Amino acid sequence: MDNDNNNNNEKKNQNELKDKIKKVTQKDGFYLVLFLCICIVGVTAVWVSGDNFNQISKLEEEQKAEDDILDYFPEDEEPEIAIEEPEIKEEEKEEKIEEPQAKEEVKEEAKKEEKPQVKQEAKKEEEAVEVSANARRAKAMLVPIMGKQSMAFAGDKLVYSETLEQWTTHDGLDIKANKGSSVRTVLKGVVKDIKDTDDLGRVITIDHGDGLITKYAGISEKILVKKNQSINKGDLVASIGEAVGYEVSQGPHLHFEVLENGKNIDPKAYIPDFE
Repeated sequence: MDNDNNNNNEKKNQNELKDKIKKVTQKDGFYLVLFLCICIVGVTAVWVSGDNFNQISKLEEEQKAEDDILDYFPEDEEPEIAIEEPEIKEEEKEEKIEEPQAKEEVKEEAKKEEKPQVKQEAKKEEEAVEVSANARRAKAMLVPIMGKQSMAFAGDKLVYSETLEQWTTHDGLDIKANKGSSVRTVLKGVVKDIKDTDDLGRVITIDHGDGLITKYAGISEKILVKKNQSINKGDLVASIGEAVGYEVSQGPHLHFEVLENGKNIDPKAYIPDFE
């Protein structure tokens, strides 16, 4: 009986001891965790403070270096920066000096060569003009019909057409004449073509050789020559008819054209006496 009581007491004491140990352990564990947290916070604070301290030290050192530079150079003086220029050898200098001289000599030579060429070209042009003038004098034309000028040769210029009521070109010389008046060939040649056109009416084309051609328009239906017929200077070719085409407003007249190598020129170059 006594033994049983003793055993129960021992078990009871053991259980009480376990409870006390458990309570102490729980309480001490809380304080242990709290202690560890405090240690971590402290270490972190020390590390951040050290890093900030190092940055502040660097900034102070840089500021001190800038102050030392400003103290070395006064405010009214600026540090001079030496720029090294590439050395030029004497041979290169001589070449550079000689280059402009060489260019000037080339220009002078070119000018000397150009002058004779320009003179030769101008001389050729004068000779060509003289030859052309002599050729025209040698082929002086008769006036194809007696009358006064109603419209001059325009060339590259524009003239006002009363019929068309607009500005247009005029490749020939218009000579006033009465209806039925005789039209004569201005030089010896061959009748190249006879045709009716909308702008000038009936047109006779005569080839005089050497690229010289004459045209006669504003004529009547009565044609006195045939295509491919050879004619002499002064032969009758037709008579004046009613004005037609874009020159109808001028009334009866002869439209006379001269072409050199396919290009229209002023007929007065061959009939200078015409007024």
